[in-house]
Amino acid sequence: MKGRAILLIILWTLLISVSGYGQELPFAEILTADSAWCQQSNNLTTAEILITGEIDTSRFDLIVEVRGTRDTLVNLSSGIFILYLNNQPGYNEYIIHKIIERQEYLSLENEVNDTVIMVVNPWPDMIFNAEYDTQCSPATVIFRGMEGYPSYTWDFGEGPPTSSATNWVSHTYINEEDVDEIIYDTRLKVVTAAGCADSLMSHFTLYPAPTAGFTIDSALLFHPNTTVSLTNTTSPGDWDFKWDFGDASRNFTRDPGEHVYSTWGIYDIEMEWFTSHCQGSITKQIEIRPPKPEARFLPDTSGCPPLLVSFSNNSQYAESYQWDFDDGTYSTKTNPSHSFWESKAYHVKLIATGLSGKDSIEQIISVYDRPITAFEPDITQTSNQGEISFENNSLNAIRYLWDFGDGHTSEEDSPTHMFANKGTYTITLYAWSMEECADTLIREQLVTITAGEGSSVFPTAFKWNGSGPTGGAWTPGNDDNTVFHPNVENATALRMIILNRVGHRVFESNELYVGWDGYIDSSVLATQGVYIYKAWITYAGGEQVVLSGDLTFLH
Repeated sequence: MKGRAILLIILWTLLISVSGYGQELPFAEILTADSAWCQQSNNLTTAEILITGEIDTSRFDLIVEVRGTRDTLVNLSSGIFILYLNNQPGYNEYIIHKIIERQEYLSLENEVNDTVIMVVNPWPDMIFNAEYDTQCSPATVIFRGMEGYPSYTWDFGEGPPTSSATNWVSHTYINEEDVDEIIYDTRLKVVTAAGCADSLMSHFTLYPAPTAGFTIDSALLFHPNTTVSLTNTTSPGDWDFKWDFGDASRNFTRDPGEHVYSTWGIYDIEMEWFTSHCQGSITKQIEIRPPKPEARFLPDTSGCPPLLVSFSNNSQYAESYQWDFDDGTYSTKTNPSHSFWESKAYHVKLIATGLSGKDSIEQIISVYDRPITAFEPDITQTSNQGEISFENNSLNAIRYLWDFGDGHTSEEDSPTHMFANKGTYTITLYAWSMEECADTLIREQLVTITAGEGSSVFPTAFKWNGSGPTGGAWTPGNDDNTVFHPNVENATALRMIILNRVGHRVFESNELYVGWDGYIDSSVLATQGVYIYKAWITYAGGEQVVLSGDLTFLH
């Protein structure tokens, strides 16, 4: 019985150890409230955990979860336990899942599930840079930090700080002390949305720049005056200079003095100054204008209307032209051509315009009077062999040429012409003035010649002209008896032979108005005596006759 009692006691003790039946369970709670802070570099952020148990001298184990990872903290005492927290940026959740109290003969467990939330906010990224084109005063610098923060405060090392809501700011540094260089400490302070603030310092070195400038004695010159005087007004200092005169010429002295240009034009004069750290330039423009225009042109000519004149413009230093032809017409061409239609003296004017002003010249183009051709026939119809006289009514003419339309012409002022053949004829008169100006009048089908009765009458004698051979040509209506020929009316053709008394042929003609002048072979004078003629004559009506007879040739 005694052994059985001992066994029951042992089983009862084990039952109490396993179930904690009748014992006060251990407890743990997080005393530190939820919180948030900026990331600490030393990771000393802590939380307080209160541990209580049935027996104060017990040892305790805590099963905790830190940022999703479970861990067991062992052999802890009752009371306040300091838990060192992770200080990683972001959302940090700490959970006490269970507490275990380890007594001498038994262990007691309790599910706790107490949580504390700790948010660690990161510091701002303290990076910024300076953007600038020059470090010479005045120098404009754009400072640029990381984007995404609500507040930026800039301290440029001079004057009060500047706050902005953007991540960049522009600042201009000016070296007003004229010292070799100034170093500015520039600080940027950034505050995050969680209130985490940090700052960063950088440096900007500013170098002095001169008060640069130069003067020109005149910005507008007129050729041939092409000399420009330059004065460098740049403040004293150890500056180097380069001059560019805009005509491919250079100079590297501080004071170049004078510069001579070879021709006119617009030139940019640039003075560049520089040191080992800084440089800059100033540009001024000058203009050298050409001489005043000189208006010239050719020709000053004359002629008959219509007179076409091609003008040759010899003007100098001009860029545009205005022609006035004195007939109500104008031109802006450089070398125009123009026709003058009326007879008069035209005062042609040319205005030449250039950069340096204008000039004009006037010359006379003389257009002569043109002849006016006019004529009238005394009659417009007659029979063949009939004569028609023409009255010349032309004006301003001194020379004429008539074309009667039948192959015959005349240079008489007012000729009389006999038309041998029937038909209708166009009469043309050409007239020329003293200056050889011409006019022409053509009168179509002006004269009508009808066929009349033909007749022929031969003389019985003729005499030598006493001077020499003439070829035998004769003119109707002329009573000259030194040429043997028939007087014909309405004849269109004639063949005539002359025979001596023994029947030898001494002369022959096949032309209506060519007779015998008494010479044999146009060179030997025939002997005085009686000769025989024979003629074949054709009249305008178509009739043909053959006539023959004797003639006496007298010396």
